[in-house]
Amino acid sequence: MATMKDVATHAGVSLKTVSRVLNNEPHVQDKLRQKVFESVKEMGYVPSTSARNLRSNRTYTLHLITENIEGNFINTIQSGALRAAQKFGYNLVPTLLAEETLSSPKALKAWCKEFITQKKPDGVILVPPHSDQPLINQIFNQANIPVSRIGPNDIEISDSVNVTIDDRKAAKEVTEYLIRHGHRRIGFVRGIEFHGATHRRYDGYCDALREAGIGIDENLVKPGQFSFESGMTAGKALLELDQAPTAIFAANDDMAAGVIVSAYMKNLKIPEQISVVGFDDSELAERIWPSLSTVRQPLLTYGEQAAEFLVGRAGKHRNEQDKTPVQTELLEYKIIIRASTGSVSH
Repeated sequence: MATMKDVATHAGVSLKTVSRVLNNEPHVQDKLRQKVFESVKEMGYVPSTSARNLRSNRTYTLHLITENIEGNFINTIQSGALRAAQKFGYNLVPTLLAEETLSSPKALKAWCKEFITQKKPDGVILVPPHSDQPLINQIFNQANIPVSRIGPNDIEISDSVNVTIDDRKAAKEVTEYLIRHGHRRIGFVRGIEFHGATHRRYDGYCDALREAGIGIDENLVKPGQFSFESGMTAGKALLELDQAPTAIFAANDDMAAGVIVSAYMKNLKIPEQISVVGFDDSELAERIWPSLSTVRQPLLTYGEQAAEFLVGRAGKHRNEQDKTPVQTELLEYKIIIRASTGSVSH
């Protein structure tokens, strides 16, 4: 196995420099820090976590805080974060925080106090809906714990990073695609109301309709919970309208799959009689039939960049003057067209 001395030789720096970089000590040039990180990656060097913990009084542990550790969305982000964390000798721990606790300020403060005291995290990754909650962000910030947020609302918290895509623009492009293929009555299934992505995706849908001179019919907009069951319920309601839509855009893939099932229950052919689009490009999108047109989010990259930011900030700040402004990493998305969408048949 590679040693610190091997890393120092490979990077062309002193052993002391390698030690200072791996312990996130200040006053190391960014160029040298990057050379050491690259050598660590190339040589597969894994620092002794227990020894570092004793020297620095840190845990070298990042926590990914979520309400659900199952599902493709979370699992893929977690895989990316784990890859980045292990590259620099950190542990990644998925940590459950129930939605009912998140929605109660008193319960949330108590949970965070116990979590910070017992776990002593070097950084936390928050995914929706936690990334949209200002209070939890403020609590970690006041405790000098850097935060990475996946797809959040615009929350201005220092020593944090937002890793996201332009949901509004992506949803607009999806709706424009449907309009170009002759669809004028386009249904939309919303997600959970306190998720920022719900509103951004709905706004993009509305932007495209307005620009095409198509009125926004509230009868074509149904609530959802980002769940398969809520997609079925919304799809059934839309398809039972006197003037049913010719296309339905659901704010995530699980709900879109529910819409597809509701269409088959009414003996409708997809995409000949109804087109369906989702969002996320989860594994489900390719596995169902017809395969689902959707928006591909770079979920692995979300996790990687979120963890890398935390590694770079861990242990650095001790007061407000040392904290960095909020950063936003806007990543690329891609519209994926599959078998669930087609032109309006006349």
